[in-house]
Amino acid sequence: MLKAILTGLIWLSMISWSHAALVQGVVKGAKSGSTVELAIQHYYLDGKVSKFTTQLDEQSRFSLEVQVLEPGIAFFKFNRDHLPIFLANDDTLYISTDIFQFPVQVSFAGSSGAENQLLKEFLKQSQYDFIEFNNIRYKIGLSWIAVEESVNGLMEALNPEQFQGAMDARKQSSLNLIKSFQEESSISLNDPFLNWLTTEITYNWAFNLLVYGQVFGNRYGIAPEFFNFLITTPLNIEEISSEQYRNFVVASMARQQFRASQNNGFWSGQYKIAENLLSGKALAFFRAELISTAFSTEYYKEILPLYTDFMQNNEYVIFDARVEDLYQKVARVSAGTNAPDFDGLDKQGHPITLTQFRGKVVYLNFWASWCGACLRKMDFFDEFETELNANGIEIVNISIDEAQQNWSNALNQHLYKGHHLLASSDYHQNIAKSFGVEAVPQYFIIGRNGLFEEKPLSNQPNDVRQKLLEISALRN
Repeated sequence: MLKAILTGLIWLSMISWSHAALVQGVVKGAKSGSTVELAIQHYYLDGKVSKFTTQLDEQSRFSLEVQVLEPGIAFFKFNRDHLPIFLANDDTLYISTDIFQFPVQVSFAGSSGAENQLLKEFLKQSQYDFIEFNNIRYKIGLSWIAVEESVNGLMEALNPEQFQGAMDARKQSSLNLIKSFQEESSISLNDPFLNWLTTEITYNWAFNLLVYGQVFGNRYGIAPEFFNFLITTPLNIEEISSEQYRNFVVASMARQQFRASQNNGFWSGQYKIAENLLSGKALAFFRAELISTAFSTEYYKEILPLYTDFMQNNEYVIFDARVEDLYQKVARVSAGTNAPDFDGLDKQGHPITLTQFRGKVVYLNFWASWCGACLRKMDFFDEFETELNANGIEIVNISIDEAQQNWSNALNQHLYKGHHLLASSDYHQNIAKSFGVEAVPQYFIIGRNGLFEEKPLSNQPNDVRQKLLEISALRN
């Protein structure tokens, strides 16, 4: 192990790099030519993720030079496993591991080696979960706020005093870990890492308390004094690379607007409040986040004037791409624009096109066999089908399943009514891509003239059914 680390340090010293992060290492026992990947997620900046790949050489070594937009977490991936690491520009990091022990047994060296060793210990102690689907979601106003499953268990089980104590202890334990690591190793941690980690710890604590107080306030009759922690927790800082800080800002602003006017002008209200509470990068991040989230809801019209204001006045142009890309997607499927035509073969091999339904209202439903919410929704629309058809409304279901067999099996099992197409096949273009669909369930309403129609504010099946009948009646 020591020999591998020393070899790596010599390797690092032989090459001069500037204003980039250099990640090198060895995966012992891995075959030459095996692929390693480094993924740097910066959705909060520009809505994108940067992926860098390379192959192991004959000694199972790798080398990657990457640009880091903001110091923070990246994911080193080998086979199906991934390892969270911290990177900042000008860092050098040497990773040594074994094909059979990755990512459990890993050692670090280089200028950011100590930071990543501490990060590994911190993540193990705090039981961080980077898998979003494992989180529990709560609503503050119209915003969905995600909480780690382990913390949610404490929220459900503990009264306010107990929960406050648990969060205080968790925060102090993490801060003690930093202190003891520095004392035992006699190493001064790099400022970007130390600032990021202390921010993560502080705002994870504050975020969990905020969500608990807001969500469980009625259950426990939580007094206003419970929120005194907000007085000593700054809302406006520059560490936007901290996911916990970003979560805290979003939850705090949603709470501000919810307390002020419930759901009336929920998105536009926060946009305006932010100007008084945030500045610099924090303000730019929050407004971009707010616009992006609102564009994903049925309230996008409320945010459109603010999108224009943001694009004209935002000083941090890196955020522009995120909201502009989403605006283009929304504009492409907004009410009054032409729905993109498509053609394909249904399950029986009969040709289906959108134009063949001209003169009728179309409920265009995107789904997948593995999506439980999709299947429940389609059960409802099976019950509506006779009524909808009688009123000139056609149900067209488009599956995004990659395997045609899975699609066929689901249709054979459930016998769903309506017309059925697979989004992507050798016969036609990817229909889901044409409509900008990246997740399911998702649906569109297309009028008799082939133009997109307004959706109802609620996505409940009965509300969608009522909207379809109203549109059909107006066009008769």
